[in-house]
Amino acid sequence: MKNFKMTIAYDGRRYKGFRKTKQNDDKTIQGKLEMILNKMCEQEIEVIAAVNTDAGVHAKKQVVNFKIEDTKLKPRDIKKYFEEFLPDDIVVIKVEEEEERFHSRYMIKTITYEYRLWKKDAPVRALFERQYVKQMDEMLNIHTMQDAAKLLIGEHDFANFSTKSKANNTIKNMVDLNVSENDNEIIITMKANGFLLNMERIIVGTLVQIGLAQRKKESITEAFNTKKKDVVGHKAMGHALCLTDIEY
Repeated sequence: MKNFKMTIAYDGRRYKGFRKTKQNDDKTIQGKLEMILNKMCEQEIEVIAAVNTDAGVHAKKQVVNFKIEDTKLKPRDIKKYFEEFLPDDIVVIKVEEEEERFHSRYMIKTITYEYRLWKKDAPVRALFERQYVKQMDEMLNIHTMQDAAKLLIGEHDFANFSTKSKANNTIKNMVDLNVSENDNEIIITMKANGFLLNMERIIVGTLVQIGLAQRKKESITEAFNTKKKDVVGHKAMGHALCLTDIEY
């Protein structure tokens, strides 16, 4: 039995997310990867992702692992085969052979996401970027957003920043949350030891509403203290979110 670690990137626009379902095997990243692996190895192989990204979400660095029985395949052979059969919007960056106990999800130290907001007063309209940014039609106060972001850093119970009503462990450590800007964009970068279902998108929605003066930054503290769902923001759209790094 060989255990392989594969680093991939993908444009998530055409897909229903990473995780496959019975109805959508060919419309998920996992489904595409497993179809190619099963054909190559002539056996059923499960691909395990570090993160199950949502529908429409992109990845610059996603990590998966899979185990193959009785194989003489080398990492370079696997990479070459994938690159021959993968569609243009999924790319294999690297394939490595790992020790048997390596698990792409359970051994994670940190996950990093990036969310891109195209400013209303940007000097140019989004062109090539328009499929990967949320275009704002109102002005955002970045300084208020930066102040609010500081309240999210550290270890907190993020239960009400998730669309899942119940989870085994809702306490996460937000290692860093940075709100930066350039001439065209405001970029929200989140780094944590884990994310609950839609947690990163609800954090973005909350910060955006604070930046629009629709919520006060104190609502974040209230959210942690009360666990009320109505004190957090909306779930931001998925197409402007990208998984940028996984650390082990």
